[in-house]
Amino acid sequence: MLFRLALYRCSGRRALHASRLVASRQEFKVVLDNNTLYVEQPVAEALGWERGKAVQLTLSGWAPNYFAIASSGSDSDRLARGTVESSNNPKLRHVMDYLKDR
Repeated sequence: MLFRLALYRCSGRRALHASRLVASRQEFKVVLDNNTLYVEQPVAEALGWERGKAVQLTLSGWAPNYFAIASSGSDSDRLARGTVESSNNPKLRHVMDYLKDR
């Protein structure tokens, strides 16, 4: 199964303000095989991978529109988890509806 993965790089140390979230966007192809997601090296590096170093990742989601993979414990991870936890907020739902069409 082949998927397209959009990768967003955050600018600044804490990307908590929406205007600073997206500095650049790149798309990559990824392969899902036997419950394993295979990604290209730039994706792995963006998620914190370095040669010889394992990285723990967290997958957060709000079905059916929002799923995020981030380095566990990172600002991006906390932002994704906070987004999922706040999913009952009507204003946030409006933002997520906007983002799912991107």
